[in-house]
Amino acid sequence: MKPLLESYIRYFDFLYHDPRYRFTDSRTDGMSASLTVTGPTLTWLIAIEKGQLQLSISPTRLPSNGYWISLIRQYIYGHEEIQYLPASEEIEWARENIGQIEQLFSDAPNLEATCDKLRDLLRSNAEKQWGPAASG
Repeated sequence: MKPLLESYIRYFDFLYHDPRYRFTDSRTDGMSASLTVTGPTLTWLIAIEKGQLQLSISPTRLPSNGYWISLIRQYIYGHEEIQYLPASEEIEWARENIGQIEQLFSDAPNLEATCDKLRDLLRSNAEKQWGPAASG
């Protein structure tokens, strides 16, 4: 847990300085650790697994719908291809664009439609990478 907390302090000051965000869960099993940080619109899952920092963001109203920052970035910019960035660059992009990310998930009437579009984009990215899923 210590490396995760050190990463949180180093990279996520924009969350811990924002009084709207609070820790809502933490887990560790010795090999990996995770923190859940929740605000009124966004829930962040920040984890370290096998020494690698991993991130996903979900709408607080639909917390089981988590998305990588790279996918959210692709969706916001309308890029055809997803561009995976190192975790530190993803965090910096999220820091600079947190308003856009919050806005994406703040429209309650359209929240499920937004999540459907993100899932469709994820599926499209997978099909570009590995081909269509086998039907069976």
